[in-house]
Amino acid sequence: MNARSKIEPSTATSDRRIARRDLLKGGALVLSAALISPGAASAAAPANRRSFVTAWVRIGADNAVTLIASQSEMGQGITTTLAAALADELFVSPERVAIEFAPFDPAYRDPVFHWMFTGNSQSTSSFHDIMRRMGSAAREMLVAAAAARWNVAPGKVSLADAHLVHPDGRRLAFGEVADDAAKLAVPEKPALRADPPSAGRALRRWDIPAKVDGSAQFGIDVQLPDMLIAAVRCAPRPGAKLATYDRAAIGAKPGVVDVVEIPGGLAVAAKTYWQARQAIDGATLTWSEAGDGFASAGALAPVYAERMASGPFFTHLAKGESAATAAPTLEATYQTPFQAHATMEPMNCTARLADGACEIWAPTQGLEMAQNVAAQVTGLPSDRIVIHRMLIGGGFGRRLLADFVKQTLIVAMAVKRPVKLIWSREEDMTHDFYRPAALHRISGTLDAAGALVALRNRVVTPSHMLYIIPRGVFPPMQDWTDPAAPPEKIDTMAVEGLIELPYAIANQLVEQHRLAIDIPVSVWRTTGHGPNNFVVESFIDELALAAKRDPVEFRRALLGADSRALAVLDLAAKQSGWGGPARDGAARGVALAKAFGGYVAAVAEVAVRDDKVAVKRLTFAVDCGRLLDPGIAASNIEGGAVWGLSGMRTEITFERGRAMQTNFDAFEPMRLDEMPAIDVHFVASEAAPGGTGELGPVPVHAAVGNAIAAATGRRVRTLPLANAGLSFA
Repeated sequence: MNARSKIEPSTATSDRRIARRDLLKGGALVLSAALISPGAASAAAPANRRSFVTAWVRIGADNAVTLIASQSEMGQGITTTLAAALADELFVSPERVAIEFAPFDPAYRDPVFHWMFTGNSQSTSSFHDIMRRMGSAAREMLVAAAAARWNVAPGKVSLADAHLVHPDGRRLAFGEVADDAAKLAVPEKPALRADPPSAGRALRRWDIPAKVDGSAQFGIDVQLPDMLIAAVRCAPRPGAKLATYDRAAIGAKPGVVDVVEIPGGLAVAAKTYWQARQAIDGATLTWSEAGDGFASAGALAPVYAERMASGPFFTHLAKGESAATAAPTLEATYQTPFQAHATMEPMNCTARLADGACEIWAPTQGLEMAQNVAAQVTGLPSDRIVIHRMLIGGGFGRRLLADFVKQTLIVAMAVKRPVKLIWSREEDMTHDFYRPAALHRISGTLDAAGALVALRNRVVTPSHMLYIIPRGVFPPMQDWTDPAAPPEKIDTMAVEGLIELPYAIANQLVEQHRLAIDIPVSVWRTTGHGPNNFVVESFIDELALAAKRDPVEFRRALLGADSRALAVLDLAAKQSGWGGPARDGAARGVALAKAFGGYVAAVAEVAVRDDKVAVKRLTFAVDCGRLLDPGIAASNIEGGAVWGLSGMRTEITFERGRAMQTNFDAFEPMRLDEMPAIDVHFVASEAAPGGTGELGPVPVHAAVGNAIAAATGRRVRTLPLANAGLSFA
């Protein structure tokens, strides 16, 4: 597939919005060209005219086929997978098509949440079937247009290499009939191919060649004529205000064009980033004392403990009759820390406002959020705002938010020139929206035979959803970048992985105290599944030990009728050699998870010497439903292993509201020479495709922690490992 590296507006720009009822006719997002304005294409020369056959397929008069990507690409490979599904239904090789990112339009909203975003590992589950239907609909429309021109039955027309073939051998290029096809009604139930050729095989990813040769355009690469570069300095802690600064002194620095106040901080716009950064770094800024007493490491722990003791608690799951009252066989307290996203590409955005319109170039996961924030900041109607999505150098949930977009627009409006705003690494890490820390009290009851009959979990944690919940479900808000907590009954991300365990446990109770603190928190790769799996799967191991049962056998006995969970557990055990001698004298630990529409089991082989933990091997067994691309899926699981291990030694701590870790020297991800061997095995499955971008990290913490316990007898209940006196070798 051909990557679009030139910075230009997508011709998928819509000039009018579509009612939700129109989107959902027939139960699918099936749109005709009449609902999507061709935008810039309408002004193109006739030889280069381009027709939208559906919202997702554009065909040029030169027979160029462009597929529109609704989802952002941040290395997870989703654009390749979804485009291949479209291309297959068009009987076109995926390598022949080009891909462009969609601008905001209701046509491209996630059909589950009715919101345009990329996250929660649900791009595949939400859009794969839609892509197939949209591709097959476009195919049937092209065939119908060719059949009408030839005056033959549609069943007589075949397809080959973006051409329609008459029974006598005559050929029409797609581009020759695209205009006629675009005028036809979109079939509601198009026939899907029985044998899509791309399904189940590794594809050549469309984004990799450009990333290798350096031509790929990330947000930080955008260049516009007459553009200024801005650097920012935000308040050292939430709640603080900029009290004093010397505007004239900053403005006199080399290359500085303007100094602009932004909410909670200051921006300097200059001719180069180095000039802007030098000016802001050298400025003397004083801040108000507001907010200075909250969120210190020593103050937070007692707050969590007091809420654990007193609540109140909201009940997310109450199953059976005795979970709340059964005398526990075992009880434990687990803690997980605040975490930064620490994306390799720091927050950045480029904006240009002119002639009553606004263009934004942003590496964003939250396109609809950014669109609405832009409308609020600029006062422009949404149809005068176009956001060009760039390749993303790490999203992990951080780029669902639009705070950096808001800052850029404020500066661009002040200087009246295009502006690219870039956060420094220190700004990025100390002004994140962190994964919230959590405190768990978990208890379990074993019967006389050693079977788990009751499991209870109390969680104290802030809401993950304060900044990402679609604002359309609330009354009008003054500022879309402000936090807003959804009703507790739908605010379930903090208990993901606890309320949908794969285990058949008769009595379960899951309660949460939603802690209100001033630390800005949001979603982080694995959302609630990762930290919660560390707690529950570590505790399952503790229960297995109390029952004097092998950890794998203990889990097998709990799985009941969940054959998918049993299959991944058995495959991981088999491929890791569970039950036999471990390699290099290591001990093994296992963990199982049900998350993101799939299942994953991991076995870690760990050796511990002098408090140094050497992870020798990670073996994964994965059921992600129908395996669309084994290469992309395996890469996601392997990358997830890196993320999972990194999260066992990183954390963010606070003193007087300031994040104490400011760069990778104190927040250190795993290095290449520290990584273990990783084996990934897939279970053959005909279940609906699920996500893999966040599935891999979920069981890593618990598998490694359980292996450490097997090797040393020491149970890790608090992360990072340093809190248990351990470190990676």
